[in-house]
Amino acid sequence: MENNYRVEQMINDRGNGATFQFIIHVGNKLIFQSYDSIIATVDKTEKTVTLGMAWDYSKTTGKHRNIFFRDYANIPDLASKKGIQDALKNGLCNGWKISTAA
Repeated sequence: MENNYRVEQMINDRGNGATFQFIIHVGNKLIFQSYDSIIATVDKTEKTVTLGMAWDYSKTTGKHRNIFFRDYANIPDLASKKGIQDALKNGLCNGWKISTAA
């Protein structure tokens, strides 16, 4: 693993730390982890977004996933379930390639 990494707790819309919601910075990648599941990985170099199998697990996961795309990844078009579904149909979102994990 690269030496250039750090983990931070997600900050929710009320300005508090979101329990068991983490943002992992690894080089040019940004990873959102909810509990033990990787929800999304953004590779800024490759301009790719990979959604984990649990990307739409629950309403709460969706709320935190939307915060991740809006506030951390700076891809606001993916900050809604509909935005993600539309992007998955096209495979693209404003120049970002989007897919789900195999």
